[in-house]
Amino acid sequence: MVMYLLVIVGLTLAWRDPVLRQYMEPAALARTGQSLLAMPLGPLMVLAGYVLAVVLAMPVAVLITVGALVFGPWPGIAYTLVGMVSGAIVTYGIGLYSGAQLVDRWSTQGRIHALALALKRRGLWAIIVIRAVPVAPFVVVNMTAGAFRVRFRDYVLGSFIGLAPGTIMISLFMDRLTAALAEPDATTYGLLAAVVMLFGGVLWWFKRLMARGQASH
Repeated sequence: MVMYLLVIVGLTLAWRDPVLRQYMEPAALARTGQSLLAMPLGPLMVLAGYVLAVVLAMPVAVLITVGALVFGPWPGIAYTLVGMVSGAIVTYGIGLYSGAQLVDRWSTQGRIHALALALKRRGLWAIIVIRAVPVAPFVVVNMTAGAFRVRFRDYVLGSFIGLAPGTIMISLFMDRLTAALAEPDATTYGLLAAVVMLFGGVLWWFKRLMARGQASH
């Protein structure tokens, strides 16, 4: 959450700068996205960029925000989800072949083992929850799941399901935020407020669902 707030503050400051604003205009960002996708193997290059970003431990909020700004909300959602899950699979493989001992060196208090134990005990449900409400950096969860041999099917499906709500909501929020900044009027601010309220409602519903799932386990 803190990281995402920093991203929003950074984007707002960039928007107010006359020099940077020309690169932040929705039309300019859309042209960048169209140019990328029009290149030979453009979509594959975009997905490869997401995989590289995951390997380099770029925060999920940044990946989603960039996808929404450059490709628009709905294409951005598709590319971001597929790209992040692809990166999750690659880093799962890295953890699988690096071994649990190497991965556990990242933790000084056994937190990696605790995370792995939760993933293996609760399987699909645990992965969905950890993706939706991250308790550790994205790449750390990925490599830990691989190193401790979390079931691959649960890992991929849980990653997709857990990442989808946040990706959709953040993408819609960024779309309405850029619209409000570009054309500040009652309509754009009203739609932005509606998205924020929807975001809050989804978060409240997911917390209740998570509590029920924990109780059932």
